[in-house]
Amino acid sequence: AILAQEAKDCCSETVATKHFCRMARLHSASLPTALLAAALLYLGQQAFVAPRAPGLRTSDVRQLVSLRANANSVSTGLTWPSPEAEAKLREVDGIKLYPTHAWSDDMMPILPASKNIGATPVIIGVAADSGCGKSTFLRRILGALGTEVSSGHTAIGDMMTVVCLDDYHTNDRAGRKATGLTALDARENDFALMGAQIEALKNGQAVYKPIYN
Repeated sequence: AILAQEAKDCCSETVATKHFCRMARLHSASLPTALLAAALLYLGQQAFVAPRAPGLRTSDVRQLVSLRANANSVSTGLTWPSPEAEAKLREVDGIKLYPTHAWSDDMMPILPASKNIGATPVIIGVAADSGCGKSTFLRRILGALGTEVSSGHTAIGDMMTVVCLDDYHTNDRAGRKATGLTALDARENDFALMGAQIEALKNGQAVYKPIYN
């Protein structure tokens, strides 16, 4: 019985020793993978907080910006459609300027750019459900490009500018409450203005864009 117990203990020790050796080999094999993953994570973080791109002076590139927004935009208190809003509706070159946006009399939907940007802009549409990270993703791209962004509602940068589709909602939340429609309804979005202004930017023109406040 004593010999049998000793043999059992020996076998247990042997099994435990083999298990320990096998675990040590597994940890040793996974170490390079962990180091590689950590290195990739570090490089990814560095890429998304990269410094400003060299060779671009703010004084030079700010003049190339061809998109303007009214920083002092406030709610007009109007709802479209309504008799009050229809009485204030403006139309410029076939483009309707809904008075639910704070258009001033000197604002034109499309106007000549102050400077030729020299190349056709690349326009990319980013579409996804609400709250899934579109704005966060685009902020990371701005950081990766080292784009210097001016303060204000619209992220206007020297290498990249973000135009939010929300700015083309015809009504604000109070207006949509009156119409009984959601922001996803086509009738609550000014796609005609958006399409005309995106086309104008692509052609090197300037625009005054609405702000969803």
